[in-house]
Amino acid sequence: MNKDCAILQDLLPLYEEKLLHPDTEEFIEEHLKICQECRQIAKKSHIPLPLPAEVKPSGSSKKMIRKITLRLTTVQIFFVAIAFMLAMSTTVMNDKAGFILTYTILGAVTYLFYRSVLVAVLLAGVPTFIWNCLIYMTDLFGDFPIDSFSDGISLILFSLILNLMFTFIGIAIGFCILKLTEGN
Repeated sequence: MNKDCAILQDLLPLYEEKLLHPDTEEFIEEHLKICQECRQIAKKSHIPLPLPAEVKPSGSSKKMIRKITLRLTTVQIFFVAIAFMLAMSTTVMNDKAGFILTYTILGAVTYLFYRSVLVAVLLAGVPTFIWNCLIYMTDLFGDFPIDSFSDGISLILFSLILNLMFTFIGIAIGFCILKLTEGN
């Protein structure tokens, strides 16, 4: 094997992909006309390589995926249930400030689990909003506690904003925890 053969064999993949300069392509074509060994190598390089068969998920991997999905769904339902219980307890507590810590913890835990500010805010805000609407805007639990519609909306929004404020504090704590653990 001479120097030209070695160069041609190195350039052959690029030649087949049409990635070479026209002068280099001309060199390869001229060499292939005169060199039997390089012509054989070039012919063999056109044969496609056998590709491995596609990996098909087995029954055990399908079961594993179902099991993981079930666990994630269970955890998500748990978070939603906690969010609704917190929403109910904050209106039941009335003048007590115990909800501050619970919404901060809820914000931190949901952010650490989902790693999404939007999901943490929705899990804290939607149940609070729904529960407060039920309490202040309907007679579901007896008489209307609010005299006017605008007073009810004001109270609902104030409660929602207050709860979300502490949820954002929890999200910030969760974000800091993530950054500290990623640094180690």
